[in-house]
Amino acid sequence: MDYRLAFMSGVDIPIPECQLTLHQPTIKEISMIGEKEFFIGVQVLCIDKLMYAQGDATLNDTSNFQIFISIISDKSQVDKKQAVVNLLGILCPGYKVTVTPRALLLNKNEENIIIDENNFQSIQAILGKIFCLSASGQDSFNPGNDAAKKIAEKLMRGRQRVAAQKRAAEGDGSTLAQYVSILTVGLESMSLEDLLNLTMYQLYDLMERYSLYVSWDLDVRQRLAGGKPDSSPDN
Repeated sequence: MDYRLAFMSGVDIPIPECQLTLHQPTIKEISMIGEKEFFIGVQVLCIDKLMYAQGDATLNDTSNFQIFISIISDKSQVDKKQAVVNLLGILCPGYKVTVTPRALLLNKNEENIIIDENNFQSIQAILGKIFCLSASGQDSFNPGNDAAKKIAEKLMRGRQRVAAQKRAAEGDGSTLAQYVSILTVGLESMSLEDLLNLTMYQLYDLMERYSLYVSWDLDVRQRLAGGKPDSSPDN
């Protein structure tokens, strides 16, 4: 299914494989759990072994779900488990989240949803779009043994390849707050309140489009002033 318009319109996204509908959280809703906590939850829930060393036999036999379960089941990583639970709280409002050694259980009233090895990839694919995840380079490591727990420890020491997440997780200010501040000044058509009610997908799209517009406008001004820019800006 083509979800591009759904992501841009901010509607809830159905995932038939999980029998679940995900809510696209707004910037205001993300702020309720804290940006750093939010990005930690995204990092763990969207963990992807392909972003790390490839061709390793250990990784070939280990799924993203096994790594994810290893992380949130580790008693020394309680903060990451709580971040995932908090994130699921705004993605699946009203559901109680329970972590078991083999699955995530979501319960609301008498409805029970199981997220396990069979459907975890489907929810990850949608979350990757909702949160604008993209790879921008790779780090490699050599796991010490075959245990998924050891792999998880290595992965947790790696940094997710998303600029906004990396900045927030490292405590280098609030990227989302900066984007909202920039667009509040740059877009006369939208107020601060309007921008806080955008989803992350909408905010990133507007930020990208505004940056393209600024480059285009600067190019036009230079040419009108007699300048000859070396290249033309992107559409």
